[in-house]
Amino acid sequence: MKPVGKSEKNNPNTDYLSTNFTVTTQTIDFNKINKDKINEYIDLMREHQMNCVKNGNFIEAELAKQRVIQLKKIQDKKQLVEAKKRQRVDKKKFNDNKQKQIKEAKKELDEKYAEEITKLEDLLSDLKKRQEQELKDYFVDFEKNYPTEIKPSNELFEKQRQLDYYIKTEE
Repeated sequence: MKPVGKSEKNNPNTDYLSTNFTVTTQTIDFNKINKDKINEYIDLMREHQMNCVKNGNFIEAELAKQRVIQLKKIQDKKQLVEAKKRQRVDKKKFNDNKQKQIKEAKKELDEKYAEEITKLEDLLSDLKKRQEQELKDYFVDFEKNYPTEIKPSNELFEKQRQLDYYIKTEE
């Protein structure tokens, strides 16, 4: 099916500045079709333009040329929109992946932190037990080396003897 542009001023199907194009009796919206089809329509319009130039229909050829330019702009706009969409999708995937990695890293750090806290608590309790045992051992050694029994000194011994003598004399 070859495009046939209509040059009638009052025909509503010949709006060459919109994204619609009249092919015989059907209107095509280029925003809804894929880029391969747009390329196909661009090729058809170029072929139509050449045929119009060969046949001497220069007005129709100029309209076809304008339509090719318009279709290229539409194609470029679609490519830009698709690139932006891909970029948004890639950015969202990247951010989601980054957030997932951050969550995993936080989880690992929390687990390591909990393990380290447990180890430190165990070390602290072991240290307290060891210090208590060392203190007990120290007291045992101290009592062995320094008995708690008081050995009277000569002066005390003398005072005790005097006290005993006074008690006997008083009796």
